[in-house]
Amino acid sequence: TLFSRFIRRIKINIIISERTSTVSYEDFLSNFIRGVVIRFLYPFADTIIAPSYGIKRKLVNKSGISKEKVIVIHNPVDIRTIRVKAEEGLEHTCYQGGKNTLIAVGRLGREKGFAYLLRTVSLLSSEGIDCKLVILGEGKERKNLQDLVNKLRIENKVFLAGFQSNPYKYLSRSAIFVLSSLYEGFPNVLLEAMALGVPSIATRCQTGPEEIVTDGIDGLLVPPADEKALADAVRRLLLDEDLRKRLGDAGEKRAEDFSSDIECARVSTKGAKIPCGSPSYCKGKLKDDTIKTTFDTGSNLVKGDYVLRVYYYDKTERK
Repeated sequence: TLFSRFIRRIKINIIISERTSTVSYEDFLSNFIRGVVIRFLYPFADTIIAPSYGIKRKLVNKSGISKEKVIVIHNPVDIRTIRVKAEEGLEHTCYQGGKNTLIAVGRLGREKGFAYLLRTVSLLSSEGIDCKLVILGEGKERKNLQDLVNKLRIENKVFLAGFQSNPYKYLSRSAIFVLSSLYEGFPNVLLEAMALGVPSIATRCQTGPEEIVTDGIDGLLVPPADEKALADAVRRLLLDEDLRKRLGDAGEKRAEDFSSDIECARVSTKGAKIPCGSPSYCKGKLKDDTIKTTFDTGSNLVKGDYVLRVYYYDKTERK
């Protein structure tokens, strides 16, 4: 679509949704192609949606487009549904006998930094600190991660539990949630863990976690790609029950700032240049003059518009 706009000057509204960090840790070719697309094609879009203000700044700096064209829409969290699903029963050896269970959730890719988390568990184990780690997710790095588990001799402490349709029953029963990512867009799973009152540790990625967590107030932030810093943070929480309780309670309250109900209340359609609502609720040509989402939030769509996604739109930026 962007090529069509660039080459043929087709006059249609183009909205780009950038979901992850513009910083790539993949191979050189992928990084080069991504950079070219952002720099030379993104400016032809009418609106660019970023999940965090950090990504907005990087898009503006990298592509040279006006900051007014980039709109930040944080991913909302359906807290009520998450809490209901968290109540489902769970039978897993890590959650029996009051174990200190750490949990991480995400695709098994290098960008998630799980190798550093495995080394963290190894470091803690060498100090005599008893803890287990459950990682939920699948991906191309599974074999490499399992090989590292074997190399570090922590087979009895780490469980690669695969994809789980309901990760919330695992999260709610865990002592600590750890986000070890090298880069992120806007980590929903961090918010979901916090919404369940799980004390959380996150890496201080260039974009994402710092817009959610205030270090020492509602969670802990550590540098990315640093197993020693991760180990220090995990040790600190495991050995301080009061701190776990305080961060868990504060994190739960912070997550409510991103709840679906709050996001709906923030929506303002006056002068909006993009559809409003909740992701992926509508597809196809509109037959009516307006559309309502499942949250009954009006949008500025008109009859004949083709809708691929319906988004929340929050005009107010957090400073």
